[in-house]
Amino acid sequence: MAQYINQDQYLTEFTLHKKYASSELLLDLVWTHSHIVMEIALSLYDSGLFDTSQLDRNLVIKAGLLFEIGVYQCGGFEWMPGQLPYDKPYIQHSLVGAEILRQEGFREDIVRVALTHEGVGLTPEDIAQFGLQLPPGDYLPTCPLEWLIVYSAKYHSKAPKFKTVQDIEAALTRYGGDKLERFRQLASSFGIPNIEAFEQKYADWHRSFLYRVKQLQEGSVQGSVITLPELNPAGIATQPPELKTRMVLPAGQS
Repeated sequence: MAQYINQDQYLTEFTLHKKYASSELLLDLVWTHSHIVMEIALSLYDSGLFDTSQLDRNLVIKAGLLFEIGVYQCGGFEWMPGQLPYDKPYIQHSLVGAEILRQEGFREDIVRVALTHEGVGLTPEDIAQFGLQLPPGDYLPTCPLEWLIVYSAKYHSKAPKFKTVQDIEAALTRYGGDKLERFRQLASSFGIPNIEAFEQKYADWHRSFLYRVKQLQEGSVQGSVITLPELNPAGIATQPPELKTRMVLPAGQS
């Protein structure tokens, strides 16, 4: 049986991930990504750079581990072996995650983190301007816990890849100066995490995961040859993968 990082230490949260994941590869990716974001948030929480008197450390852990739970039931990762197809677009994983957490009986503050974690918060104007497939509404964080997870999540993507401040700012610039300014305000409030230390800590996992993806690109899955689709910087497919049946010929034929 595959082992995942600290699955026993955070058994409740890991069990929920495992319940909704239909692909072992996606479980490894989303669980480890969430764990990394949680650790980044904890490093900021423990830094003493901001007032944590109104922010419970255990909630930071739980919110960090669960905010991406909706990814498993949205599209974009069907190229992974065993992953079921879903008709909900990836952008809706925040809504799906919030619904899952409510159904599972989690506190509303944990639910809200899942709902508000995309980008640096989304406003009704953002949804209209960028044509996002989200119901009209305000998905902007409103409390320190929500903002801390939003901010921490900017430093690691499901590509998977760590991102520097420069990487994040370059990406946000494309969506307007207000997004860049919001990120800089968060950096001023929470501080800048030591991403180099996290890169070193997770270097082996990143290499291992990317090697498994490379094997998929070069190999076969259950008797079929799979051509991976083009993936965006978050590791999400921009189109469904091409799947072709592998023809097995008798010996001596080619």
